[in-house]
Amino acid sequence: MKLISAFVLAFACFSSLAYAGPGHDHGDGGASVQASADIPRLSSVTADLELVATAEGHKLTVYLDNPATNEPIDGATIEVTADGKGKAMAKPVGPGVYEVDADWVDTPGVKALVFTVTTPKIADLLNGTLDIHGPEPAAAAPPLDFKALMGRVELWVWSAITAALGFFLSFAFRPMRAPDDDPAAAALRIEPNVAGSIRQAAALLIVMAAGLALVSNPSWAGPGHDHGGGESAAPTGGNVPRRQADGSVFMPKPAQRLLRIRTLETSATTAPRAVELLGTVVSDPAASGRVQAPFAGRIELTNAGIAFVGQRVKQGDVLAGLVPTVSSVERGSVQQQLAEIDGNIAQAEQKVSRLGKLVGSVPQAEIDQARAELTALRERRKALSPSLFGQEQLRAPVSGIIASANVRAGQVVDAREVLFEIVDPDKVWIEAIGFASVDEKSITAASVGGQDSAPIELKFLGRAPELKQQSQPLLFSVEKPGSGLAIGKSVTVVARLKATQPGIVLPEAAVVRAGNGLPQVWTKSNPERFVAKPVRTEPLDGQRVLITDGLAPGLRIVTEGAEFVNQVR
Repeated sequence: MKLISAFVLAFACFSSLAYAGPGHDHGDGGASVQASADIPRLSSVTADLELVATAEGHKLTVYLDNPATNEPIDGATIEVTADGKGKAMAKPVGPGVYEVDADWVDTPGVKALVFTVTTPKIADLLNGTLDIHGPEPAAAAPPLDFKALMGRVELWVWSAITAALGFFLSFAFRPMRAPDDDPAAAALRIEPNVAGSIRQAAALLIVMAAGLALVSNPSWAGPGHDHGGGESAAPTGGNVPRRQADGSVFMPKPAQRLLRIRTLETSATTAPRAVELLGTVVSDPAASGRVQAPFAGRIELTNAGIAFVGQRVKQGDVLAGLVPTVSSVERGSVQQQLAEIDGNIAQAEQKVSRLGKLVGSVPQAEIDQARAELTALRERRKALSPSLFGQEQLRAPVSGIIASANVRAGQVVDAREVLFEIVDPDKVWIEAIGFASVDEKSITAASVGGQDSAPIELKFLGRAPELKQQSQPLLFSVEKPGSGLAIGKSVTVVARLKATQPGIVLPEAAVVRAGNGLPQVWTKSNPERFVAKPVRTEPLDGQRVLITDGLAPGLRIVTEGAEFVNQVR
């Protein structure tokens, strides 16, 4: 029974062992992902052309660009010569992309290629070497190192176990007592002792082996097997953008075309200094108006209805009707006055009629006086009657667009309540926060970025003498009508000064933020490699900036797609 228990323990311990052959994987059995090897590529640059060629499969793909702007060049004729022998013509397959189908493309080896490029304006010769890799040879097994073998712990453990086992077995089969005089009785006692000793030795041997397996838990695997723990990442390659160890970015040509990467060659220049001011778009006081209720009343519809927000109106247009609201006491008082006036009008009419029959016998002055009294009474009644039933028409004070309308039909409003606001979107001002260090006398021009990204020129009007937000506001008027600036919008005003400063002018989109928040630009060091450079900038206008430090003339700076290059990790 002890021997069976020992076998069960040994089976449980050895079942945790793993035996693996070549190419074995301890994973879930899924297909392993093989890192793509670097695609063979070459690049060649001249003053007029930039060429990159990659070999994949049986085809050679050629990318042809303008080295200064990085724009693809179409309509070119490219003849490729390999090692001075094979010639092939490239056919266009896309904007600035050409393909060559030749037998030597997938043949391993280093090939010297010559490209004869002809365009309607350029004829040039470019060359380079293309290293096409063959299948990698299998890694040879490392030679047996005796010193390393002697340093392995499991070798010494197994040696100690073997020695102890041999020492134990040497005494396991010895008789446990001296032999008796009677041979038959001795045989009966020795045979069971020997059998028991053998069983005990076998059980002890199995238990010791199982214990060793449980402690060490070794795994045997063939070449190519990995137990994990390695820190090296699988190599990446192909036409995939990636950040290099030195911080530069590898951007293959297909990705450059997809992200529309464009560059600009830098040149030194002198530009006026400028300052940035935070401004708010306000309406021109001469082109904006406000309609208020002249008295307390009720809003009523007119023949044109009620004006609404966004409606364009002209000066004098009727916007709404207003009927006065009076109390019962006031209504009774007005009605009493009307009754008295009606009585006076009746008497005056009778008097005028009677005097009219006495023309010649009554002085003409008395007749004229009676008629004047009748006319005055009628005008008085006419002026007093609208206070109960008349409608006041609310008219637009200026031409423009209704910016706000706080009225509804039947709404009761108070006197001086604002009902409509009218503005002219083509006539707006910008109120900018100006610091004391900004001298308004040195401002020569100003601009602000518009909705179509084109700078909108401004005219400086002056500085307000009263503080607002702890600064004296600077007022600018928009010279270009139809700028599309919404009233109340916050904008950045770039005011150009009389002083000048040397530097390099770049589009504002070329400057991006590094991980530490500082401004930087991306320079193109070779056709597929971009390097970041920190810079110091100053505003120039709504679209451009002045690089005062960090760049030299003659560099190729990414002006379009710099944000995409900056995001590559």
